Amino acid sequence: MSDPIHQPIVVTHEGGVRFAAQIRSHRVVVDQPERAGGDDSGPMPLELLGAALGTCVAFYVKQFLQARALPTTGLRVEVEQHKATNPSRIGVFVVRVVPPAGLASGYLELLERVARSCPVHGTLANEVQVLVSVDSSKAVAA
Repeated sequence: MSDPIHQPIVVTHEGGVRFAAQIRSHRVVVDQPERAGGDDSGPMPLELLGAALGTCVAFYVKQFLQARALPTTGLRVEVEQHKATNPSRIGVFVVRVVPPAGLASGYLELLERVARSCPVHGTLANEVQVLVSVDSSKAVAA
């Protein structure tokens, strides 16, 4: 089996402004809110960035807690996305890790360090190369 990180994510148009992304054996629907001409049947593409960041941070923090036999119940990660313009993008992600109740205060600084170590944070916090091409050899006739 090939490395999942190198398998392409295939995005197809489903009508209107709705698209489906096939990620390995998972199908993720992306749409726009009604005010933007969509049916709101899924998150917007930019919202998936925040979801990727939040779930990555949550996974790393949970693994840290679990490895130390610390409680994980109630762990929550909140992500706020603040827009920027020229070009249109997310300018700031505000990530809040809400630890399980009763976690000793000595772990809080460590949790922040662990949260910053997730690969999505590393990708977003550093310059990433995005290579775009058009491949007409794979075009399907209508």
